[in-house]
Amino acid sequence: MAAVKQRPGARKDVSGTSHLLDNKSTGSTTTATTAEKSYPHPVKKSSLASWTFFLLFLTLLATISYTRHYALPTPVTQDRDPVTGKLQFSEANVLKLTEHLAGDIGLRLIGTEAVDETERYLMREIETLREQAQIEAAKGAGGEVGVPNFDVWVQVDDGSHRFDFMSKVVMKMYNNMTNIIVRLSCGPECDQNAILLNAHYDTTLGSPGAADDALGVGVQMELIRILSQQPALKKNSIIFLFNGGEESLQDASHSFITKHELKDNVKAVINLEACGTTGPEILFQANSRPMIDAYKRVPYPHGTVVANDLFATGIILSDTDFRQFVDHGNLTGLDMAVYTNSYLYHSHLDLNEFMSPGLPQHMGENTLALVQYLGEEVDLSGKPFERTSEVVFFDVLGFFFVAYSLKTAILVHLAIGALALITLSMGASRPTIKSVLSVLLSFLAALAAPNLVALVLVQVLGKPMQWFTHEWLPLALFGPTSAAAMFGVQYLFHDNKASNSANELSTFSGIQFFFSVAMGSATYAGLASSYLVALYALCYSIALIYNRQWIQRGQHTPQQQHVNELHSVDFSTYLLASIIPTTYFVYTGFSLLDFMVPLAGRIGVDAPADHIVAVIAGLFTMCACPPLLAYVHRFGQSTLRRVISILILLQLAILWLSLTFSQPYDKMHPKRIFAQHLRNLTSGETLVYVAHADPGPIYHNYVQGLEQLFDTKALLKHGNENPGDWNAIYPFSQFLDSYVLDTTPYIRAQTTNTTIATSPTPLTDFIQDAPNLVAENVSFDPKTGIRKLTILCTHPDYILTVISFDAQLTRWSLSSGIPSQEPFHYVIRNAGGYRTDGWRLDLEYKAPNGAEDKLRVEITSMETEGFDWRVEKERELVGSGDVGVMRKLVKATPDFIALTYFSTVASVHDL
Repeated sequence: MAAVKQRPGARKDVSGTSHLLDNKSTGSTTTATTAEKSYPHPVKKSSLASWTFFLLFLTLLATISYTRHYALPTPVTQDRDPVTGKLQFSEANVLKLTEHLAGDIGLRLIGTEAVDETERYLMREIETLREQAQIEAAKGAGGEVGVPNFDVWVQVDDGSHRFDFMSKVVMKMYNNMTNIIVRLSCGPECDQNAILLNAHYDTTLGSPGAADDALGVGVQMELIRILSQQPALKKNSIIFLFNGGEESLQDASHSFITKHELKDNVKAVINLEACGTTGPEILFQANSRPMIDAYKRVPYPHGTVVANDLFATGIILSDTDFRQFVDHGNLTGLDMAVYTNSYLYHSHLDLNEFMSPGLPQHMGENTLALVQYLGEEVDLSGKPFERTSEVVFFDVLGFFFVAYSLKTAILVHLAIGALALITLSMGASRPTIKSVLSVLLSFLAALAAPNLVALVLVQVLGKPMQWFTHEWLPLALFGPTSAAAMFGVQYLFHDNKASNSANELSTFSGIQFFFSVAMGSATYAGLASSYLVALYALCYSIALIYNRQWIQRGQHTPQQQHVNELHSVDFSTYLLASIIPTTYFVYTGFSLLDFMVPLAGRIGVDAPADHIVAVIAGLFTMCACPPLLAYVHRFGQSTLRRVISILILLQLAILWLSLTFSQPYDKMHPKRIFAQHLRNLTSGETLVYVAHADPGPIYHNYVQGLEQLFDTKALLKHGNENPGDWNAIYPFSQFLDSYVLDTTPYIRAQTTNTTIATSPTPLTDFIQDAPNLVAENVSFDPKTGIRKLTILCTHPDYILTVISFDAQLTRWSLSSGIPSQEPFHYVIRNAGGYRTDGWRLDLEYKAPNGAEDKLRVEITSMETEGFDWRVEKERELVGSGDVGVMRKLVKATPDFIALTYFSTVASVHDL
């Protein structure tokens, strides 16, 4: 064998490529051709068998991840353990409550009679539990400690707060907002320090709210049953807040944390929410180390700081009561929510029958463990828990929970970085500039290539949202292209002058180098989520050291050993490198898909939903098993070319199947459409607005059907040009483009009242008891140019009023400060409890045109009828008979559409 002469201090492989780091000479080497011909790698005898085994191994890891990700405990149906007789959490009790709220009562929109019925029902259940606790106390169930004191409050209050959401400033007012509060306490010594549990019993438009949030209400009620019949927790009291106004933009939680007598006793909060109906609940917000540590005690942990960091960016267009407790109570705590199968979130399908068995048990046992630990073990008498985002936390396949500080993470990451340097110094890692660049470009290609598929689907074929019906479908629709692109980069960077083994090892080393640098960058940026890339860097460093040691153990002939020491990656190294990162990333990646894919169906008509999902699919493809980038070099460039060709053919076959046989929506994965019957008292128009919440198809066909139904032509109106059209659901209205149908001719044609049919009088004149605005206490100061007035609103039998106006305010009666000292467009939403029929607002503003410079105010009010799909009731014009505009629109809606609909009246007043 001929020796290759090298200059001192530089290590080269057989192709002569310099490595990024080496501090010793190698001596003699062997040419690539001779090495490959004389000493073929044992595993390379059958590339098909090798690929098959590796892919089966990865499939096994993915199956384990999938199984663990969706694992739920066995539901419990009995109140007590039949063997020990101890009280236990019963899913059956929770489902009984959720079925009554969602199935019997149904939609519980704030201000309606259904909410009043819900409050009376909850009070009856609470009183029953209190009676049971008294019976157990008489039996001596609590032993020497005794069962806890059982106190109940009903809070009804007015208030206001600022609610910035979706980049909009929203001012909130509320009247007669109701909270039901239960406290379990060991006595006066426990009363001063409390853990707050929160769940809301109201629902949003169009949804019976079995999971969101009757589930949370049921879990709290079951916890009261258990905790009130056993010895009292000895350190801290537990407060259960059943709040009646979360969907109205968190009014009830604001009322409690700013006004209730117990607010100063609360030291931390656990919020129970839902934006899905299946799978485990996830810990997606946490803001203090003690509360995160408390979560270690739950039996079924599921949560990661990645979700915490993602939520903090504001990308997720959602929010919970947790915000009010943090902003106005300066509390720390845990925000837990059901999130899987979010297709049914805020839709008519949020019913008991679609909640997965074991979900209430999962949430219940986790919350019970938290409450018992915090109430029994944690000292809350000192200063409040310090709020921090510098905590790394994650669960390990649902088996246990890990949490440590960001400072500890930095030390760990420094150690991992040092380990990476050791692999370089000992020759176990042999990255080149070329291999590192190939990994970086492969990563970018994996993200970019799926966007080309999305571009073709949307712009060329006009087929957006083809991936929507299943959370995993984006991986099939975009994954092959993503994989082909990143392997294509490797094909271009494959060095034919070097051995396959040299390409293999340098690329594997480039992967390790890439993730080590990514770890350092993420750590430097202060991201707690950096633990994820640190996991990759650690495992690949360990794998490379193992690979080096394995080869040096003399598994091959001395000649083979020398060749392999420089260039080879043993097959078992890939298994070792993949087992932890692949299993964990796929486990975590399912959470990302579960949340983001359904969310794309409600992020607005202008959002590039296909491209967002394409990027997520590319990220998943790349990060599921990065060592594949090295593995594809194992059998040479010709095999690499065949792999790319197979992936391209697979992608074309999947696209053909999708375009030929699949539809983007079905009954259980519906398209979201909003419909509003607006009667404008000022213009006299009666209009139906129809809008959708994603850029997908079918919508226009649906509108064409409505045009035929109402015998009129629809007019397209863009949301950004007509911001007040959907004030009833502001600020979500900014995402909606509408088709508007004039229903006046239809109503005149359908009414049995000939006077209305033939009268030139605007139909809105036949509306009685419409909301009205009146100006009182009006005054003007000519010296300051300030005009003062009190706006009095009366809205009998209407709910959720919204006013908007443009003014340069100087003062008002709301508790929040004025958001701008300059002229500003104000939107103020008001929500009221049952039988609330009015409100008042004091304003002062600059009136440059003097005393007669009146304030022009537009008011939109929602009717108390016409938004419940189960009720054949709709408010008609007085004397018009049964026309049923919205009822007929609903009946014309196919079952693959989730329709949110309501009726409103609007008017403009110069006050």
